[in-house]
Amino acid sequence: MTPFAPPSVTADPTVRIGGTPLEPIRVPLGERTLRLWLKLEAGNPFGSIKARTAQALLSALEATGELRPGRRVVESTSGNLGTALAGLCAARGYACTLVVEPSTPRSSVERMTAHGADVVVVSEVPGGRTLDARLAAVQDILRRDPDAVWTDQYRSPANPAVHETQTAAELVKAAPGGSFDAVAVAVSTGGTLAGVARYFRDHLPDARIIAVDAVGSAALGGPPAERPVKLAGFGSGRVSGFVGPGDWDHLVRLRDEDAVAACALVRERTGLSLGGSAGAAVLASVLRAVSDPSLREVACLCPDSGEKYPQLNAEPPAGPGRAGGEIIAALELLGRASPDTAPPGEAGA
Repeated sequence: MTPFAPPSVTADPTVRIGGTPLEPIRVPLGERTLRLWLKLEAGNPFGSIKARTAQALLSALEATGELRPGRRVVESTSGNLGTALAGLCAARGYACTLVVEPSTPRSSVERMTAHGADVVVVSEVPGGRTLDARLAAVQDILRRDPDAVWTDQYRSPANPAVHETQTAAELVKAAPGGSFDAVAVAVSTGGTLAGVARYFRDHLPDARIIAVDAVGSAALGGPPAERPVKLAGFGSGRVSGFVGPGDWDHLVRLRDEDAVAACALVRERTGLSLGGSAGAAVLASVLRAVSDPSLREVACLCPDSGEKYPQLNAEPPAGPGRAGGEIIAALELLGRASPDTAPPGEAGA
């Protein structure tokens, strides 16, 4: 590992974490209109919701004394958490080693190294098991380096806790008319979904919770499988240790390709750039609203924007490919979306 020399930091990035914007868009559904409230977490430092998670993970370890000056932070990451950890470790004076896989966006890896982190790339493992290889590499680093400390985003209670006390609380505080009919959250480790579910159950118990997982992901059950178009931060090769069946009312599974198509349509119709998991949450919201006429105001958690993902910056898909009929219909509806300009009281009319 290279010696750690923290880059110069001119300002503490933690003071700007949170307070991200809520942007409404309108999707016409026949005689009614669905309004989607997009919580744009790309407004955080380091460009994603993972700034919240990284700050919480580090602070929890500092509070116990396990993380202190001279120690090295280690984590497995698909991109966003690693970027945030690298930046916050640089600001706090810790060395940082991040384990990624070949599908991790190159621009994310470049951001990690720009903040002074060491990056270890594992080989791809067939059958959707590459996460296991990443975690094995983390354990190897911990065995070899007595100063290494694992933030463990997969089991640390700080992960869901920050999204319960901060992310979900912000969302509910900004709800139109004080409420949402539903909230859609895509999963990876499941920490965000678990935290949002806890807060909504306590404060907006009538709101439906839509969990969104990738086809081929094991995050919410089922065997992991190959995913030809694998979006970083969407789905996981192992079952979430945070989420239980009571944490969602509806589970929607989408192919990565469908999330890509949704991102392209939102960008074309509204000018908003969404990452893959955000596109999945938006598409899942439209799918649910088609079958449930009571859904008019739906929050969609958008973890990041799409600039760093090569799949999302290509030309929009020429057709639906292998998508099912319901997916095709929902994408067609999303293709009629527009920025919301009506006064709040006129939404959903």
